[in-house]
Amino acid sequence: MPSRTSQEQFDRQAPQYNAEWNEWNRESLAWLMEHAHCQPSHRLLDVATGAGFTAVAFAPLVAEVTGVDVSAAMLEKARERARAAGLANLVFESGAAESLPFAADAFDGVLCRLAAHHFVSPAKFVAEAYRVLRPGGRLLVADSAEPDDAPEVDAWHNHVEVLRDGSHVRNYTASQWRGFVTDAGFALEALDEVPESVPITLRAWLEKGGCSGEAAAEVRRLFLEAPAEAVRTFAITPMPDGDIRFQWVRIALAARKPG
Repeated sequence: MPSRTSQEQFDRQAPQYNAEWNEWNRESLAWLMEHAHCQPSHRLLDVATGAGFTAVAFAPLVAEVTGVDVSAAMLEKARERARAAGLANLVFESGAAESLPFAADAFDGVLCRLAAHHFVSPAKFVAEAYRVLRPGGRLLVADSAEPDDAPEVDAWHNHVEVLRDGSHVRNYTASQWRGFVTDAGFALEALDEVPESVPITLRAWLEKGGCSGEAAAEVRRLFLEAPAEAVRTFAITPMPDGDIRFQWVRIALAARKPG
């Protein structure tokens, strides 16, 4: 179990999830939009909507987007973002990914971007997505991931993630995600690694996680002493100003509920 719940973490850190965070993940958002096959009549559900970046991006393409999150502070940020964008077809509600508060067959698409590594059970989330999707509806997920068959990288990465943010549960591999969706009954349409063009910087990443003091110093040490395979995988590079830049592995998938 995570040492801090996602609700606690994101209620506390909501102000830090700004446009910089969105820039770190812009290619994954573009991938989801390309593979969603949105129609003007569609109703979408954005799970763990956070500050609403994904919901706001999709709203002009469809009839309605509902964003759901466990964090009241994040939901308020999302509402502010929707108002600033002048969008009236967005609804934001409280709810958890593993027990979605919606009827069966209610949505044409379920979205989840850069959040599933906080879920206690991704398999339950995928099963819930299947339940609330209409036949023919699509699940679209993007998240940080681990390379297949790289246990040292997997262990190092998940360790630094937990030190930085106690609500982190774990990142999964592409093979594990393939299993989650096919076990739930989905037909997998696409699963790709999505390179992101904007590097993450360690100081900003720590700040967004509310990580400071001894914990931040330990994360920095682990980056500077990272295994060679992790350095290669995540392009870990010390910078002249003493900061460190890197780029996590991101994967994105599209899966269709038969019918």
